[in-house]
Amino acid sequence: MFSLGKFHLYLRPSSLSPVSGSATSTSIFRLLSTASPESPSPTYSSQFAVNYLIQSCGLSINKATRLSRYLPHLKSPEKPDAMLRFLRQAGITEPHISAAVSRHPRFLCFSVEKCLKPRMAELLDIGFSPSDISLFLSICPNAFSYTKLQQKIQFWMAILGSIEKLLIALKRDIFLVTRSTENYVMPNLSFLQEQCGLSMCQITQMIVWSPSLIRSKPGELEVKVKRARELGVPCTSRMFLHALILMNHVKQSTLDTRLLYFKNLGFSQEEISLMIRKCPNLLMITEKMVGRKMEFLMKEAACDKLHIVQTPTLLLFSLEKRLNPRNLVKKLLESKGLPVANLSLSSFMVPIEKRFLEKFVLPYEHAIPWLHQTYLDACAGKTAKLETF
Repeated sequence: MFSLGKFHLYLRPSSLSPVSGSATSTSIFRLLSTASPESPSPTYSSQFAVNYLIQSCGLSINKATRLSRYLPHLKSPEKPDAMLRFLRQAGITEPHISAAVSRHPRFLCFSVEKCLKPRMAELLDIGFSPSDISLFLSICPNAFSYTKLQQKIQFWMAILGSIEKLLIALKRDIFLVTRSTENYVMPNLSFLQEQCGLSMCQITQMIVWSPSLIRSKPGELEVKVKRARELGVPCTSRMFLHALILMNHVKQSTLDTRLLYFKNLGFSQEEISLMIRKCPNLLMITEKMVGRKMEFLMKEAACDKLHIVQTPTLLLFSLEKRLNPRNLVKKLLESKGLPVANLSLSSFMVPIEKRFLEKFVLPYEHAIPWLHQTYLDACAGKTAKLETF
């Protein structure tokens, strides 16, 4: 059990030995005890960094030239050769190695003995598989220089509960492993639980979706929570996390502009408030895209404004891949006088793909043999007019 002050959470059991039958895992353990740098090689010219990034790391000329400025003192292949040899023999894939070097070029000069071996041993001890380590390396190569990496990983594992969720969060914000947990994360956890009433399950979701929120300055997080509430979404609403993430990614001035745009489209303040409470992510969409979808829904799909207010998620769906293809299916069903076509527009638009096909397409292929193919063509961007049929 891992204790976070008032938070008591269970860690995934550590994996203290290689996975049975895994040659790659075994090779990592062997390398941790045997790897050592090669003997020094001759010093190269000032162009060595560029050439090395191209020839040994598989980077393009442009990228290598751009990244070489971070390696002004790299004149010899001794350290990078030893590091790359160690990683390759440990089963780290070439794409992940290239990604790590691209993200943090100085990673090439890390010491095998002081950085790579101890950090890999710690990750294996926590329960990372070789493939987990490979992905982690490509996301956070600089973390292999942190002496407290194991402690940080265990902290986040205690909250998120799995390596998979941790890696997803790190893809979105690599600074989770560098931000002070005592000064930033712990106060934010307390605030979200005690002042906002969020459960650890909700907080975990928030961290995975928008990890920068939990590591923001406590005062900044409080301001974002206040703005979400002012938008009309209380902490008790299941939409609160969406509203909070919206505040983290969209500036207040942009939100004000988008709210005004809805008003200019003819929605009342009460209607706008209802739509936002139901679907805060509406304010993630640009005015141009909202305008295109509104025009389609009201003109092509004959959808009245009240129905949009009641089902604002209609404005979230892709115009090309969902709204238009499914509306075409509805019109084809109407053209044959099939009763199912009389269902509301949202009945067609909201279901997941599998459910939509089972309910509106596959049962009517005997009446409209080209229905399924027409729908697939529309989803692929091939236009078709109703008159064609």
